[in-house]
Amino acid sequence: MLGKTHLAVGVATALIITQPHSLDEIVATVIGGAVGGIICDIDVKIDRSNRFAEKASTDALYGEIAAGILASSLLLANWFMEGTVCRVVADNGMLAILGAVLFLILFVIGEKSKHRDRTHSLFFMIAFTISVMLIHLNIGLAFLFGYASHLTIDLLNKSPERLFYPRKKGVCFKICYADRFGNELLFVIGIAVIVLYFYGVASYFI
Repeated sequence: MLGKTHLAVGVATALIITQPHSLDEIVATVIGGAVGGIICDIDVKIDRSNRFAEKASTDALYGEIAAGILASSLLLANWFMEGTVCRVVADNGMLAILGAVLFLILFVIGEKSKHRDRTHSLFFMIAFTISVMLIHLNIGLAFLFGYASHLTIDLLNKSPERLFYPRKKGVCFKICYADRFGNELLFVIGIAVIVLYFYGVASYFI
Protein backbone atom coordinates (compact mmCIF):
# COMPACT_ATOMS: atom_id res chain seq x y z
CA MET A 1 0.00 0.00 0.00
CA LEU A 2 1.02 3.63 -0.40
CA GLY A 3 2.53 5.82 2.31
CA LYS A 4 -0.58 7.87 3.07
CA THR A 5 -2.53 4.66 3.66
CA HIS A 6 0.06 3.17 6.00
CA LEU A 7 0.15 6.42 7.99
CA ALA A 8 -3.63 6.62 8.29
CA VAL A 9 -4.14 2.95 9.10
CA GLY A 10 -1.17 2.92 11.50
CA VAL A 11 -2.52 5.83 13.54
CA ALA A 12 -6.10 4.52 13.39
CA THR A 13 -5.05 1.05 14.58
CA ALA A 14 -2.99 2.46 17.46
CA LEU A 15 -5.87 4.73 18.54
CA ILE A 16 -8.45 1.95 18.49
CA ILE A 17 -6.33 -0.53 20.45
CA THR A 18 -4.68 1.74 23.03
CA GLN A 19 -7.70 4.05 23.55
CA PRO A 20 -5.77 7.18 24.68
CA HIS A 21 -7.70 10.02 26.34
CA SER A 22 -5.27 12.43 27.95
CA LEU A 23 -3.30 14.80 25.72
CA ASP A 24 0.00 13.09 26.57
CA GLU A 25 -1.45 9.67 25.76
CA ILE A 26 -2.81 10.93 22.43
CA VAL A 27 0.54 12.48 21.48
CA ALA A 28 2.38 9.25 22.28
CA THR A 29 -0.16 7.14 20.40
CA VAL A 30 -0.20 9.26 17.23
CA ILE A 31 3.62 9.41 17.14
CA GLY A 32 3.98 5.66 17.64
CA GLY A 33 1.19 4.74 15.23
CA ALA A 34 2.47 7.05 12.49
CA VAL A 35 6.14 6.04 12.71
CA GLY A 36 5.33 2.36 13.22
CA GLY A 37 2.91 2.45 10.32
CA ILE A 38 5.49 3.68 7.81
CA ILE A 39 8.91 2.55 9.02
CA CYS A 40 8.71 -0.84 7.28
CA ASP A 41 9.20 1.01 4.00
CA ILE A 42 12.63 2.40 4.83
CA ASP A 43 13.77 -0.46 2.58
CA VAL A 44 12.29 1.27 -0.49
CA LYS A 45 14.83 2.80 -2.87
CA ILE A 46 13.97 5.48 -5.42
CA ASP A 47 13.30 3.59 -8.65
CA ARG A 48 12.77 5.45 -11.93
CA SER A 49 12.68 2.37 -14.15
CA ASN A 50 8.97 2.92 -14.86
CA ARG A 51 6.13 5.20 -13.83
CA PHE A 52 4.65 2.88 -11.20
CA ALA A 53 8.03 2.13 -9.60
CA GLU A 54 8.86 5.83 -9.40
CA LYS A 55 5.45 6.68 -7.92
CA ALA A 56 5.63 3.92 -5.31
CA SER A 57 9.21 4.65 -4.27
CA THR A 58 8.81 8.42 -4.01
CA ASP A 59 5.51 7.95 -2.18
CA ALA A 60 7.26 5.81 0.44
CA LEU A 61 9.86 8.55 0.91
CA TYR A 62 7.16 11.22 1.29
CA GLY A 63 5.39 9.01 3.82
CA GLU A 64 8.54 8.71 5.90
CA ILE A 65 9.09 12.47 5.75
CA ALA A 66 5.47 13.12 6.74
CA ALA A 67 5.74 10.75 9.71
CA GLY A 68 8.97 12.42 10.81
CA ILE A 69 7.48 15.91 10.58
CA LEU A 70 4.33 14.81 12.43
CA ALA A 71 6.31 13.13 15.22
CA SER A 72 8.72 16.06 15.59
CA SER A 73 5.89 18.61 15.62
CA LEU A 74 3.94 16.73 18.27
CA LEU A 75 7.03 16.30 20.45
CA LEU A 76 7.86 20.01 20.20
CA ALA A 77 4.26 21.00 20.93
CA ASN A 78 4.16 18.64 23.91
CA TRP A 79 7.42 20.08 25.24
CA PHE A 80 6.27 23.70 24.89
CA MET A 81 2.96 22.82 26.57
CA GLU A 82 4.93 21.20 29.42
CA GLY A 83 3.56 17.75 28.68
CA THR A 84 5.10 14.57 30.02
CA VAL A 85 6.16 12.77 26.83
CA CYS A 86 9.62 14.36 26.53
CA ARG A 87 10.04 14.23 30.31
CA VAL A 88 9.46 10.47 30.34
CA VAL A 89 12.10 10.02 27.62
CA ALA A 90 14.56 12.10 29.66
CA ASP A 91 13.74 10.18 32.84
CA ASN A 92 14.46 6.87 31.09
CA GLY A 93 18.08 8.03 30.80
CA MET A 94 20.44 5.28 29.70
CA LEU A 95 17.58 3.01 28.68
CA ALA A 96 16.38 5.67 26.23
CA ILE A 97 19.90 6.06 24.86
CA LEU A 98 20.22 2.29 24.47
CA GLY A 99 16.86 2.21 22.70
CA ALA A 100 17.88 5.03 20.36
CA VAL A 101 21.15 3.26 19.47
CA LEU A 102 19.33 -0.02 18.82
CA PHE A 103 16.72 1.82 16.74
CA LEU A 104 19.45 3.44 14.64
CA ILE A 105 21.20 0.10 14.05
CA LEU A 106 17.94 -1.53 12.96
CA PHE A 107 17.14 1.48 10.78
CA VAL A 108 20.47 1.24 8.94
CA ILE A 109 20.09 -2.52 8.44
CA GLY A 110 16.54 -2.05 7.18
CA GLU A 111 17.46 0.80 4.85
CA LYS A 112 20.07 -1.41 3.18
CA SER A 113 17.64 -4.33 2.74
CA LYS A 114 15.59 -5.24 -0.31
CA HIS A 115 11.96 -4.12 -0.33
CA ARG A 116 9.58 -6.39 1.58
CA ASP A 117 12.53 -8.23 3.07
CA ARG A 118 13.81 -7.89 6.66
CA THR A 119 11.74 -4.89 7.71
CA HIS A 120 8.54 -6.60 6.61
CA SER A 121 8.98 -9.39 9.17
CA LEU A 122 7.72 -10.25 12.64
CA PHE A 123 11.33 -10.44 13.82
CA PHE A 124 12.09 -6.83 12.91
CA MET A 125 8.70 -5.70 14.22
CA ILE A 126 9.59 -7.10 17.65
CA ALA A 127 13.16 -5.77 17.57
CA PHE A 128 12.08 -2.26 16.52
CA THR A 129 9.31 -2.26 19.13
CA ILE A 130 11.73 -3.17 21.92
CA SER A 131 14.00 -0.29 20.89
CA VAL A 132 11.12 2.21 20.97
CA MET A 133 9.75 0.88 24.26
CA LEU A 134 13.14 1.52 25.86
CA ILE A 135 12.73 5.16 24.81
CA HIS A 136 9.04 5.55 25.77
CA LEU A 137 6.72 2.68 26.71
CA ASN A 138 3.45 4.16 25.42
CA ILE A 139 5.00 5.27 22.14
CA GLY A 140 6.43 1.76 21.83
CA LEU A 141 3.02 0.13 22.29
CA ALA A 142 1.46 2.37 19.65
CA PHE A 143 4.48 1.75 17.40
CA LEU A 144 3.87 -2.01 17.68
CA PHE A 145 0.26 -1.69 16.54
CA GLY A 146 1.18 0.69 13.73
CA TYR A 147 3.90 -1.68 12.55
CA ALA A 148 1.54 -4.67 12.77
CA SER A 149 -1.03 -2.79 10.68
CA HIS A 150 1.58 -2.26 7.96
CA LEU A 151 2.48 -5.94 7.81
CA THR A 152 -1.19 -6.92 7.85
CA ILE A 153 -2.45 -4.73 5.01
CA ASP A 154 0.64 -5.43 2.90
CA LEU A 155 -0.36 -9.10 3.00
CA LEU A 156 -3.27 -8.09 0.75
CA ASN A 157 -0.85 -7.05 -2.01
CA LYS A 158 0.28 -9.15 -4.93
CA SER A 159 3.95 -8.92 -3.90
CA PRO A 160 5.10 -11.23 -1.06
CA GLU A 161 6.71 -10.02 2.17
CA ARG A 162 9.16 -12.06 4.26
CA LEU A 163 6.86 -12.13 7.26
CA PHE A 164 8.65 -15.08 8.87
CA TYR A 165 12.22 -13.88 8.25
CA PRO A 166 14.82 -15.43 8.28
CA ARG A 167 12.76 -17.92 6.25
CA LYS A 168 13.27 -17.04 2.59
CA LYS A 169 9.71 -17.74 1.44
CA GLY A 170 7.48 -14.66 1.31
CA VAL A 171 3.77 -14.44 2.05
CA CYS A 172 0.93 -12.54 0.34
CA PHE A 173 -2.77 -13.04 -0.37
CA LYS A 174 -2.73 -11.41 -3.85
CA ILE A 175 -6.04 -9.64 -3.27
CA CYS A 176 -5.26 -6.12 -4.52
CA TYR A 177 -2.64 -3.82 -6.03
CA ALA A 178 -0.75 -1.31 -3.88
CA ASP A 179 -1.96 1.80 -5.72
CA ARG A 180 -5.54 1.01 -6.70
CA PHE A 181 -9.00 0.74 -5.16
CA GLY A 182 -7.99 -1.37 -2.17
CA ASN A 183 -5.38 1.20 -1.18
CA GLU A 184 -7.83 4.10 -1.45
CA LEU A 185 -10.50 2.22 0.49
CA LEU A 186 -8.12 1.47 3.37
CA PHE A 187 -6.96 5.10 3.39
CA VAL A 188 -10.53 6.39 3.65
CA ILE A 189 -11.34 3.89 6.41
CA GLY A 190 -8.21 4.91 8.33
CA ILE A 191 -9.02 8.62 8.10
CA ALA A 192 -12.66 7.98 9.07
CA VAL A 193 -11.59 6.03 12.16
CA ILE A 194 -9.19 8.81 13.21
CA VAL A 195 -11.83 11.52 12.76
CA LEU A 196 -14.50 9.54 14.61
CA TYR A 197 -12.09 8.72 17.44
CA PHE A 198 -11.12 12.34 17.99
CA TYR A 199 -14.77 13.38 17.73
CA GLY A 200 -15.49 10.92 20.53
CA VAL A 201 -12.59 12.22 22.62
CA ALA A 202 -13.74 15.81 22.11
CA SER A 203 -17.26 14.85 23.18
CA TYR A 204 -15.80 13.20 26.29
CA PHE A 205 -14.26 16.50 27.42
CA ILE A 206 -17.23 18.70 26.53
